[in-house]
Amino acid sequence: MKRKIIYALSALFLLFLAINHRWVWYLFHLARHQVQVIIYKEKISDRLRRNDLSTEHRHLLETTLKIRGFIEKEYQMSNSRSYASYFDLGRKALGFNITLAPRLSLKPESFNFFPIGKFDYLGFFDPDLAEKWAVDYRKRGFDVHLAEIGGYSTLGWFEDPLYSNQINWGEYGLARLLGHEIAHEKLYINGDTTFSELLAAFIEKKIAADYLKAQGRKLPTAAEMDARRKLRDAFISLVLETKTNLEKLYASPVSDAEKLGRKKTILDNLKATLKNKALGFNRLPEAVQFLESPEINNATLIQFHRYTPQTSAFDRTFTDCIKSENSSRYNCWFAKIRELEKATPAARQKWLQE
Repeated sequence: MKRKIIYALSALFLLFLAINHRWVWYLFHLARHQVQVIIYKEKISDRLRRNDLSTEHRHLLETTLKIRGFIEKEYQMSNSRSYASYFDLGRKALGFNITLAPRLSLKPESFNFFPIGKFDYLGFFDPDLAEKWAVDYRKRGFDVHLAEIGGYSTLGWFEDPLYSNQINWGEYGLARLLGHEIAHEKLYINGDTTFSELLAAFIEKKIAADYLKAQGRKLPTAAEMDARRKLRDAFISLVLETKTNLEKLYASPVSDAEKLGRKKTILDNLKATLKNKALGFNRLPEAVQFLESPEINNATLIQFHRYTPQTSAFDRTFTDCIKSENSSRYNCWFAKIRELEKATPAARQKWLQE
């Protein structure tokens, strides 16, 4: 009987490998990165005792610890497992995300990892492996967006260090990074990647602005902030309008060949508008980064939507919490957003649009 059980388990394991052979190597490369981080990361407090650090490097490490303490206090967390350590990547880019979409659809194509589940995008630390997967999916006829990532969170499973690619982001950039990733520790809704990214992308800006204000830094004037907001709103509206036009096109009865031709025209018009210096989008980092994508396609628009906060509902909730006297505004905000955890993704999306 024991031998039969061993044979059965071996057969199941071989079947798993046959079905998921690519996933085995993918998981191996993730594990290899994480093991290296665990073994070779260095506590920032220990690193600061070194005598070979530049003045700027030392200042940014000290700033990271200061920001971390501020965010933990404002988020009312005392057990964050992030950004108390430093890890030298030995390379420029931390990693890459791959997003897929059919050529004539704006619904993300999921990566199916049987029996674990499906994922709307995948992260890679090996650029060659990421490119290999991207090439494979392009050959299959998918729109592919391969984007460099600046940071990621293990959601509290491990202590996430400050990576060497992040150290020179400056005070505001570091505050946004820590605000975003620690927000994932505070609240991450399983099964709804998009909503989880949107909430973190929203709150990172609030916490970063509050940090700078607490440090007495000079903030943009109301007029400057209003001008930037209007430009950013115009950029988002332009991309969303493009998305809407494509959705109408894909739902139309014309042939696939006609759809592909019109799709190209719509996306070319978007790029031309963004390149028009008279409109000022070249002054907006988000627009410049979007335009610098190797290719703008359906997957690019999905990636944009995933990390572009739809702020109205989040803002209303945050404003309500500012008026509350029962709790800190951040703790109040997270608590109210957590109430949506039991809702369906469709219900959360509807809430965002209210």
